Amino acid sequence: MSQHEESHLDLAARCVEKAVGLGAEWCDVATGSGRDISVTIEKSGIQMADAGRGEDTAIRVYVRGGMGYAVVSGSDRRDIDEAVERAVALAKEATPDPDFRCLPQPQPQPQVDGLFDEAIAGMSVEQVVRIAVANIEAAKAMEPDVNLSGHVGLSVGSGALASSTGVAVESRGTDISADISALIRRDGDTGYFYEFDFGRHLADCRLEQVAEGAVDGARRFLGAKRITSRRMTLVLGPLASYGLLSQLVAAANAESIQRGRSYLGGKLGEMIASPHLTIVDNGLVPRGIRSGAHDGEGTRRRPLTVIDAGRLTGLLHNSYTAGKAGVESTGHGTHSGGIGATNLRPALGTRPAADILAEVKDGIYLESGEIRPDPASGDVSASIDFGSLIRDGRVVHPVENAMLGGSIFDMLARLDAVSSDARIEPGILLPTLRIQDVQIAGAE
Repeated sequence: MSQHEESHLDLAARCVEKAVGLGAEWCDVATGSGRDISVTIEKSGIQMADAGRGEDTAIRVYVRGGMGYAVVSGSDRRDIDEAVERAVALAKEATPDPDFRCLPQPQPQPQVDGLFDEAIAGMSVEQVVRIAVANIEAAKAMEPDVNLSGHVGLSVGSGALASSTGVAVESRGTDISADISALIRRDGDTGYFYEFDFGRHLADCRLEQVAEGAVDGARRFLGAKRITSRRMTLVLGPLASYGLLSQLVAAANAESIQRGRSYLGGKLGEMIASPHLTIVDNGLVPRGIRSGAHDGEGTRRRPLTVIDAGRLTGLLHNSYTAGKAGVESTGHGTHSGGIGATNLRPALGTRPAADILAEVKDGIYLESGEIRPDPASGDVSASIDFGSLIRDGRVVHPVENAMLGGSIFDMLARLDAVSSDARIEPGILLPTLRIQDVQIAGAE
């Protein structure tokens, strides 16, 4: 940056000063710039390779609790000043909100290592294309007629946040990812699966091997058969368990609970699951994909135990919901006013997944898929798209046209095992879970 260029933090602070001068009672401004590369795979070939750079400034203003929000792309000073003026005007016109208390005060920021990788920052479009090509070639070597789709991409960014309360923080980060789906058709049968990898550091990834995992999965789902309806044991593999646990933590969003839109409303402090289940949300894990010293409002991150041995012990708060509830923000706010989880880390059990599976006489192994309860009632009705029949401790064949149903609370109460081993992604733990006596609807 030359001596004439304005830093992200200086720009954010200048915008805050202007907003306050125009009548903002509270204001925070997030600024940032970055570049990204995206390579798209379609029909087992490179469809598109794209690279871009951008700068954005987002201004949030409160007047009598009413909020005004404006976003502008680019670095033109007139455009940014006009966006500040627009945000202030919107806030003055907004309906006053008596539940708004204040924006966060400055806080000491924790040190979180490993959020930026020079190796990713220095990558070119050609290097990302080579990763995609390596996946295509590896997949075709396994299955010449495979149909691959997906993408490989990276982003590199830096930014700052300043507020009228004195918050002034800067950050920078990198991430790279690949997600690829494989479709195999053989003798009138179809097998489909997907795989992914991601990280903040290139050394944490095995991006060239993602397609191989997708093809292996597609092979496993050839030969699916129908099953009859009955109550069975449900074993959730790492991806499926994450789908369930992420939905559960999402229901602990304080805004949804305060608005009466969550099945966890009124459950704080109560047992909602079996004692086998403990979940910590931790945004401070070094190299974690969702790690950071602070949230989108400048509140410091800290580990939050959402469920402790089956008991709901923590809700995810931003500054608004925390002020409304008279508690401290948990550091899960977004700059636009939302709430989001970070790195989910369930406590592991005492036995490996293979032992948990070996004890199942009649069950379903769900390899992937979200178990998404109804937000208000907690009722579950989910298609089993990547499931296999378990008989006498062995996975025998994939299933088709099957569904699972019930109440999320009944399912959580019947969770009787969490594996001691887990799939480990940057910052995130994905164990295997076992749930007894689940209603499975098959095609009779």
